[in-house]
Amino acid sequence: MNKLIITCAISGAEVTKKDNPYVPYTVEETIEEAYQAYKAGASIIHLHVRNDDGSPTQSKLRYQKIMKGIRKRCPDVIIQPTTGGAVGMNRDTRLKPTELNIEMATLDCGTLNFGGDDI
Repeated sequence: MNKLIITCAISGAEVTKKDNPYVPYTVEETIEEAYQAYKAGASIIHLHVRNDDGSPTQSKLRYQKIMKGIRKRCPDVIIQPTTGGAVGMNRDTRLKPTELNIEMATLDCGTLNFGGDDI
């Protein structure tokens, strides 16, 4: 069998529970979804963090809580926080998760994901 690396993006930045009722918002939901992906074979969790109301956030504190919980339940998974943020977030806000001693991150330097917003 060929070796492969599975990356699981468990939420995305703009999708809501209206689109998919399984999209995690809370700290606990996010940790649980990461754990389920890990059990299914994911070795990398691409992570977008939400406030409890579902709005995207780059809060370092929120990322810390979620990353700590994921590491506790999935000790050898690589956590890849997004720097994509969401519509309206400036570069400094988008880069906040990189201050958390992360192993891996993505950075879309010229993204067109936000349809004309200045990034």
